[in-house]
Amino acid sequence: MTDGEKLDLILSEIQGMKADMQNMNSRIDNVESQIKQTERVLKNEIRKECELVLDEVERVHTILDSHKANKSAHTA
Repeated sequence: MTDGEKLDLILSEIQGMKADMQNMNSRIDNVESQIKQTERVLKNEIRKECELVLDEVERVHTILDSHKANKSAHTA
């Protein structure tokens, strides 16, 4: 194998590695995009769940305040 053939082989390998790296970068970009989308969805779901919990806490407080204000509820 001549020096020119060796250089051509090395160049070919480098070009192949470059193409592989570009492919990996593209795949990484896709994964990052999917992660960001999943993060947005999860944050939204967490916010909805927190709102439900806080609504329930408010409902229970209303019931307790009403019960507390009812003086005839605890007569002995």
